[in-house]
Amino acid sequence: MNSLGIRIKEERMRRGWTLEELARRANVSKTLISELENDPNRGTTKLLQLARAFKMNPVYLETGKGPRDNLVDPAGAYISAESIEDLADKLVARGDEEVIKLWRAILAAKTK
Repeated sequence: MNSLGIRIKEERMRRGWTLEELARRANVSKTLISELENDPNRGTTKLLQLARAFKMNPVYLETGKGPRDNLVDPAGAYISAESIEDLADKLVARGDEEVIKLWRAILAAKTK
């Protein structure tokens, strides 16, 4: 079985990074990385941070499916949030235009 942890470990090893190096680059704890690599059932809310550190498509990192490399700039395309309120705060911080884009996308999806 090819799990998230296996993909993280394989990518880390391919790059020659230690647990500490990946943790520093992803701004997560070394313990989290170790737990992910050693527990095939362990998930994380830090997936986007790990994908950004690897400059990798987060969908591929999570599932092993789709293109491996990022198709877009992850800093502009994804917002990682702990809650709906946190997401709202982060989106508002990006500016009114981003909020308007989101509302348009929600309305368009609702009318489908």
